[in-house]
Amino acid sequence: MNPSRALALALLVVGIAAIAVTALRGDDDDIDVAATVLPDEPAASDATPEAEPEPPEPLPVLGTVDTLTGLDGWLNTEYQTLEEIRADHEVVVVQFWTFACRNCKNTLEAMAAIHEEYRDQGVAVVGVHSPEFAFEAEIPNIIEAADELGVTWPIALDTEKRNFHRWQEGRWGYWPRAYLIDSEGQIRQNERGDGLDGYRELAENIQRLLDGEA
Repeated sequence: MNPSRALALALLVVGIAAIAVTALRGDDDDIDVAATVLPDEPAASDATPEAEPEPPEPLPVLGTVDTLTGLDGWLNTEYQTLEEIRADHEVVVVQFWTFACRNCKNTLEAMAAIHEEYRDQGVAVVGVHSPEFAFEAEIPNIIEAADELGVTWPIALDTEKRNFHRWQEGRWGYWPRAYLIDSEGQIRQNERGDGLDGYRELAENIQRLLDGEA
Protein backbone atom coordinates (compact mmCIF):
# COMPACT_ATOMS: atom_id res chain seq x y z
CA MET A 1 0.00 0.00 0.00
CA ASN A 2 1.17 3.52 -0.73
CA PRO A 3 2.70 4.97 2.48
CA SER A 4 0.77 8.20 2.08
CA ARG A 5 -2.50 6.33 1.70
CA ALA A 6 -1.69 4.17 4.72
CA LEU A 7 -0.98 7.25 6.83
CA ALA A 8 -4.22 8.90 5.74
CA LEU A 9 -6.19 5.74 6.57
CA ALA A 10 -4.59 5.55 10.01
CA LEU A 11 -5.44 9.17 10.74
CA LEU A 12 -9.03 8.56 9.64
CA VAL A 13 -9.37 5.59 12.02
CA VAL A 14 -7.95 7.60 14.92
CA GLY A 15 -10.35 10.45 14.21
CA ILE A 16 -13.38 8.17 14.14
CA ALA A 17 -12.30 6.56 17.42
CA ALA A 18 -11.91 9.98 19.07
CA ILE A 19 -15.39 11.02 17.97
CA ALA A 20 -16.88 7.78 19.38
CA VAL A 21 -15.15 8.22 22.75
CA THR A 22 -16.38 11.81 22.98
CA ALA A 23 -19.93 10.70 22.20
CA LEU A 24 -19.80 7.98 24.86
CA ARG A 25 -18.45 10.36 27.47
CA GLY A 26 -21.22 12.80 26.63
CA ASP A 27 -23.84 10.08 27.28
CA ASP A 28 -22.21 9.18 30.60
CA ASP A 29 -22.19 12.80 31.62
CA ASP A 30 -25.89 13.08 30.77
CA ILE A 31 -26.67 9.99 32.82
CA ASP A 32 -24.66 11.21 35.79
CA VAL A 33 -26.29 14.61 35.73
CA ALA A 34 -29.75 13.13 35.41
CA ALA A 35 -29.10 10.82 38.35
CA THR A 36 -28.26 13.74 40.62
CA VAL A 37 -31.48 15.63 39.91
CA LEU A 38 -34.05 14.98 42.69
CA PRO A 39 -37.74 15.77 42.46
CA ASP A 40 -38.79 18.93 44.24
CA GLU A 41 -40.12 18.41 47.77
CA PRO A 42 -43.75 19.49 48.03
CA ALA A 43 -44.20 22.73 49.92
CA ALA A 44 -45.79 22.43 53.35
CA SER A 45 -48.77 24.40 52.11
CA ASP A 46 -49.35 21.79 49.38
CA ALA A 47 -49.81 18.92 51.90
CA THR A 48 -53.34 17.51 52.19
CA PRO A 49 -54.71 18.34 55.66
CA GLU A 50 -55.96 15.46 57.77
CA ALA A 51 -59.73 15.32 58.02
CA GLU A 52 -61.18 16.17 61.42
CA PRO A 53 -62.89 13.16 63.07
CA GLU A 54 -66.65 13.26 62.96
CA PRO A 55 -68.21 13.98 66.37
CA PRO A 56 -70.33 11.11 67.74
CA GLU A 57 -74.06 11.26 67.38
CA PRO A 58 -75.73 12.75 70.47
CA LEU A 59 -77.38 10.31 72.82
CA PRO A 60 -81.14 10.09 72.31
CA VAL A 61 -83.60 11.41 74.85
CA LEU A 62 -85.89 8.48 75.62
CA GLY A 63 -88.17 10.08 78.18
CA THR A 64 -88.18 11.66 81.60
CA VAL A 65 -87.28 9.85 84.80
CA ASP A 66 -90.08 8.70 87.09
CA THR A 67 -89.90 8.58 90.87
CA LEU A 68 -89.69 5.58 93.20
CA THR A 69 -92.69 5.32 95.53
CA GLY A 70 -94.27 2.74 97.84
CA LEU A 71 -90.89 1.30 98.77
CA ASP A 72 -90.25 -0.94 101.77
CA GLY A 73 -87.04 0.90 102.57
CA TRP A 74 -83.47 1.18 101.37
CA LEU A 75 -80.27 -0.80 101.90
CA ASN A 76 -76.63 0.33 101.67
CA THR A 77 -77.46 4.03 101.90
CA GLU A 78 -78.80 6.81 104.09
CA TYR A 79 -80.80 8.27 101.22
CA GLN A 80 -84.57 7.81 101.41
CA THR A 81 -85.67 8.93 97.93
CA LEU A 82 -84.41 8.84 94.37
CA GLU A 83 -84.80 12.61 94.25
CA GLU A 84 -82.26 13.01 97.08
CA ILE A 85 -79.80 10.85 95.21
CA ARG A 86 -80.32 12.75 91.97
CA ALA A 87 -79.85 16.09 93.73
CA ASP A 88 -76.36 15.02 94.85
CA HIS A 89 -75.24 13.39 91.60
CA GLU A 90 -74.82 14.46 88.02
CA VAL A 91 -75.62 11.05 86.53
CA VAL A 92 -77.72 8.20 87.96
CA VAL A 93 -78.07 4.61 86.78
CA VAL A 94 -81.24 2.87 87.96
CA GLN A 95 -81.34 -0.89 87.47
CA PHE A 96 -84.31 -3.16 88.19
CA TRP A 97 -83.13 -6.56 89.35
CA THR A 98 -83.78 -9.45 91.73
CA PHE A 99 -81.18 -11.58 93.45
CA ALA A 100 -82.17 -15.05 92.19
CA CYS A 101 -82.33 -13.94 88.54
CA ARG A 102 -79.48 -15.51 86.53
CA ASN A 103 -79.63 -12.73 83.94
CA CYS A 104 -79.37 -10.11 86.67
CA LYS A 105 -76.33 -11.83 88.14
CA ASN A 106 -74.66 -11.67 84.72
CA THR A 107 -74.67 -7.85 84.93
CA LEU A 108 -73.50 -7.37 88.51
CA GLU A 109 -69.80 -7.36 87.68
CA ALA A 110 -70.38 -4.58 85.15
CA MET A 111 -72.53 -2.65 87.63
CA ALA A 112 -69.88 -3.04 90.32
CA ALA A 113 -67.22 -1.72 87.93
CA ILE A 114 -69.37 1.33 87.13
CA HIS A 115 -69.98 1.93 90.84
CA GLU A 116 -66.28 1.69 91.70
CA GLU A 117 -65.09 3.74 88.73
CA TYR A 118 -67.55 6.61 88.92
CA ARG A 119 -68.91 6.93 92.45
CA ASP A 120 -66.43 9.71 93.23
CA GLN A 121 -67.17 11.49 89.95
CA GLY A 122 -70.80 12.42 90.55
CA VAL A 123 -72.39 9.14 89.45
CA ALA A 124 -74.78 7.05 91.53
CA VAL A 125 -75.91 3.49 90.91
CA VAL A 126 -79.30 2.48 92.33
CA GLY A 127 -80.51 -1.11 92.28
CA VAL A 128 -84.29 -1.41 92.54
CA HIS A 129 -84.89 -4.88 93.94
CA SER A 130 -88.21 -6.13 92.56
CA PRO A 131 -88.74 -9.81 93.46
CA GLU A 132 -89.99 -12.39 91.01
CA PHE A 133 -90.67 -15.07 93.65
CA ALA A 134 -91.94 -14.87 97.22
CA PHE A 135 -88.62 -15.85 98.85
CA GLU A 136 -86.96 -12.92 97.02
CA ALA A 137 -89.31 -10.52 98.79
CA GLU A 138 -88.00 -11.38 102.25
CA ILE A 139 -85.69 -8.58 103.37
CA PRO A 140 -83.28 -10.86 105.33
CA ASN A 141 -82.84 -12.92 102.15
CA ILE A 142 -82.14 -9.76 100.14
CA ILE A 143 -79.55 -8.59 102.67
CA GLU A 144 -77.81 -11.96 102.65
CA ALA A 145 -77.86 -12.22 98.86
CA ALA A 146 -76.58 -8.67 98.37
CA ASP A 147 -73.66 -9.44 100.64
CA GLU A 148 -72.85 -12.69 98.82
CA LEU A 149 -73.15 -11.06 95.39
CA GLY A 150 -71.09 -8.01 96.31
CA VAL A 151 -73.87 -5.47 95.77
CA THR A 152 -72.61 -2.50 97.75
CA TRP A 153 -74.50 0.31 96.00
CA PRO A 154 -77.90 1.62 97.21
CA ILE A 155 -80.81 -0.83 96.97
CA ALA A 156 -84.41 0.35 96.87
CA LEU A 157 -86.81 -2.33 98.13
CA ASP A 158 -89.65 -2.51 95.62
CA THR A 159 -91.26 -5.53 97.28
CA GLU A 160 -94.71 -5.11 95.71
CA LYS A 161 -93.19 -4.36 92.27
CA ARG A 162 -95.13 -1.08 92.06
CA ASN A 163 -92.20 0.72 90.50
CA PHE A 164 -91.21 -2.28 88.39
CA HIS A 165 -94.58 -2.13 86.63
CA ARG A 166 -94.86 1.66 86.48
CA TRP A 167 -91.41 2.16 84.98
CA GLN A 168 -91.93 -0.69 82.49
CA GLU A 169 -95.30 0.03 81.02
CA GLY A 170 -96.70 -2.50 78.63
CA ARG A 171 -97.05 -6.25 78.61
CA TRP A 172 -93.45 -7.14 79.48
CA GLY A 173 -91.18 -6.26 82.36
CA TYR A 174 -87.52 -7.15 82.32
CA TRP A 175 -85.06 -8.45 84.90
CA PRO A 176 -82.63 -6.76 84.55
CA ARG A 177 -83.37 -3.38 83.04
CA ALA A 178 -81.14 -0.33 83.45
CA TYR A 179 -81.84 3.35 82.83
CA LEU A 180 -79.18 6.02 82.37
CA ILE A 181 -80.41 9.37 83.69
CA ASP A 182 -78.67 12.69 83.09
CA SER A 183 -78.59 15.81 85.26
CA GLU A 184 -81.79 17.11 83.66
CA GLY A 185 -83.74 13.99 84.57
CA GLN A 186 -83.75 12.73 80.99
CA ILE A 187 -83.37 9.04 80.19
CA ARG A 188 -80.44 8.65 77.76
CA GLN A 189 -80.16 4.86 77.62
CA ASN A 190 -82.69 2.10 78.30
CA GLU A 191 -80.86 -1.22 78.54
CA ARG A 192 -82.93 -4.41 78.62
CA GLY A 193 -81.49 -7.82 79.35
CA ASP A 194 -77.97 -8.88 80.28
CA GLY A 195 -76.00 -8.21 77.09
CA LEU A 196 -72.51 -7.17 78.15
CA ASP A 197 -72.05 -5.01 75.06
CA GLY A 198 -74.95 -2.91 76.32
CA TYR A 199 -73.32 -2.49 79.72
CA ARG A 200 -70.00 -1.53 78.13
CA GLU A 201 -71.92 1.07 76.16
CA LEU A 202 -73.56 2.19 79.41
CA ALA A 203 -70.13 2.93 80.91
CA GLU A 204 -69.06 4.79 77.76
CA ASN A 205 -72.23 6.88 77.81
CA ILE A 206 -71.71 7.75 81.47
CA GLN A 207 -68.30 9.14 80.54
CA ARG A 208 -69.80 11.08 77.65
CA LEU A 209 -72.34 12.68 79.96
CA LEU A 210 -69.61 13.61 82.44
CA ASP A 211 -67.53 15.10 79.62
CA GLY A 212 -70.48 17.08 78.27
CA GLU A 213 -70.35 15.24 74.95
CA ALA A 214 -73.85 13.83 74.92
